[in-house]
Amino acid sequence: MCGRFVITETKPFGIDNKPSYNISPSSFVPVKTILNCKLMIWSYSPYWKKDMNLINCRSESMYDKPSFKNAQRCIIYQNGWFEWKRTDSEKIPYYHYCNTNYFAGLYNQSGCLILTKSSNERIKHIHHRQPILLNEDEIDDFLNGEDLFNSLAVEEIQFYRVSKDVNNTRNNDLSLIKEII
Repeated sequence: MCGRFVITETKPFGIDNKPSYNISPSSFVPVKTILNCKLMIWSYSPYWKKDMNLINCRSESMYDKPSFKNAQRCIIYQNGWFEWKRTDSEKIPYYHYCNTNYFAGLYNQSGCLILTKSSNERIKHIHHRQPILLNEDEIDDFLNGEDLFNSLAVEEIQFYRVSKDVNNTRNNDLSLIKEII
């Protein structure tokens, strides 16, 4: 779930950023914490297993898993993300976007990851998980510990099929988010 995403802005959270249409794990991404905003690597390892490299965490189990015991909350900026629909013969990529630009996440000294939940009715036919999205007015509450895993931001998700060129991380241009009709 949520293994690639897009950032088209050059100053998310006021941080200098080069737009990318194919952000993959281990990329540096703009993150807001309760203390500051900075670039952080999109790959999370628990303090006791530095080579684990997680990119997502199920929100339903974030309090139960030892890997997240000392994690802090963060917001990861995005302008859209990709999910793949599996069929018997192929994986079909879809671009997802909405009116909000914020993934809920967790971080530690090693990096950050995206919190996920079960997909809503509109997109579950593509993938069974989706990122936790937050509206701008929910950011401070989330960073201060409020569990906002059912934000209304998820109701605004739009999607469409895109080229399989997104499967190759070397491809990184505007064509990756163009709809295939």
